[in-house]
Amino acid sequence: MAGDTTNPTGSNQQAQSLDAETKAALAAEKRRERMLGVYLLILPILFTCLLVAIWPSPFTPPGKTVPEIRSLWNFTDQVEVRLLMIVLVSGALGSAVSAARTYANFHGLGRYEPSWTWWYLMKVPIGMGLALFLYMVVRGGLFSASLSDSGAVMDTANPFGFAALGALAGMFAKEASDKLEEIFKAVFRTAEKPPVARPKIDKLDPAAKKVRDPDLTLKVIGSGFDDKSTVKVGDKKRDSVFKNAGLLVVTLSPEDLERPGKLPVVVVAGTQGGGTSAAVELPVAG
Repeated sequence: MAGDTTNPTGSNQQAQSLDAETKAALAAEKRRERMLGVYLLILPILFTCLLVAIWPSPFTPPGKTVPEIRSLWNFTDQVEVRLLMIVLVSGALGSAVSAARTYANFHGLGRYEPSWTWWYLMKVPIGMGLALFLYMVVRGGLFSASLSDSGAVMDTANPFGFAALGALAGMFAKEASDKLEEIFKAVFRTAEKPPVARPKIDKLDPAAKKVRDPDLTLKVIGSGFDDKSTVKVGDKKRDSVFKNAGLLVVTLSPEDLERPGKLPVVVVAGTQGGGTSAAVELPVAG
């Protein structure tokens, strides 16, 4: 038709281009998902083999009576370093198993979300860190035996216990971090300060004054007063005498009673954090 500028061929090409881009993005996402699955499949196997390779066992060389600690991979003769390595690898193994199990569950249910990829990748280093922290807490606070004699490691520091501690910390990272938080709060707990009572005015005695009243005494009755409390009449501080926690005796100024009106009376606590009472008005009649 005349005046019809629509180009159906161009629209179809644009739709096909968008469809191709969408398919390419989905294919790339599927590849990343499969790569993550292979990664989580291989990772526990690698950590299991590494744990077996560094696992210590007593060995008595010919001609000697004192057993030595040997392993398939003798990377060090220092017992402390061996235990640290066992804990770190166990924590990595536990977290890798936990991540693989979670991935398998969500992938099988068709609920895998690509936005969780970094959670799977960060699971292992987080598990290793938590395993190390728990080991240091247990090793420093509950297990204080000296490991200078490497031949007695199986008697003084059972590697099975530390490996189990590391693996559980990796598998249950949230619970492990909660336990570390409890330990921190228990060790560094500060004494709670007792709450400071806020001053409160119940009534004034007398309840009203007259202009130029020769009696300048005013009793403030209430609660939460202390020996450092101050009384303000209007916006000016007046001399007061502390009698008890419920009574202050105030001496008014002659200028307070010069003219009729209402004077706001407040008590300011002398203790830090006590605050100021609500104002109570003192009528001054002509």
